[in-house]
Amino acid sequence: MGASALIADQLSKTIVRAVVETDLPSRDDVFFQWVRHSNSGIVGGMFRDLPLIAYLAPLAALGVLVYLFWHLDAGSKWQSTAFGLVLGGALGNLIDRVRLGGVTDFLQFHFYFVPFDFPWKYFPAFNVADSCIVVGVALLVITWGGPQRKENDDPRPV
Repeated sequence: MGASALIADQLSKTIVRAVVETDLPSRDDVFFQWVRHSNSGIVGGMFRDLPLIAYLAPLAALGVLVYLFWHLDAGSKWQSTAFGLVLGGALGNLIDRVRLGGVTDFLQFHFYFVPFDFPWKYFPAFNVADSCIVVGVALLVITWGGPQRKENDDPRPV
């Protein structure tokens, strides 16, 4: 699953970089639009002025993934799928950050129909990797039952 997530992410970003113009103006009257932004920060552009954090945060997340890998239920297909989604998404964004200096985001939602103002009425643009990470983390939270793997168990491929 991790390889599939990584391939889908990198392929979608390659297509967007080839087809979608950069910095298209946001429309105020549509719920969804294709955009093309390079995000040098993390999660909606946070820390874009602190590039060291933008590089260290994904590496720390990969460290957490390694820890989680050793505590997955070896028989759970859901946990294996979740782990693969998070790993593929994290690697996809890290590849962009190292290769291009920022992550390519292209899915933009605008909640223009909500009658009150809130901070993310224009939801931050995101990509396939971000979606894989969110779905994978949600699956891990739902299926997590605590440490399952014994210390002497061999790691299994994801």
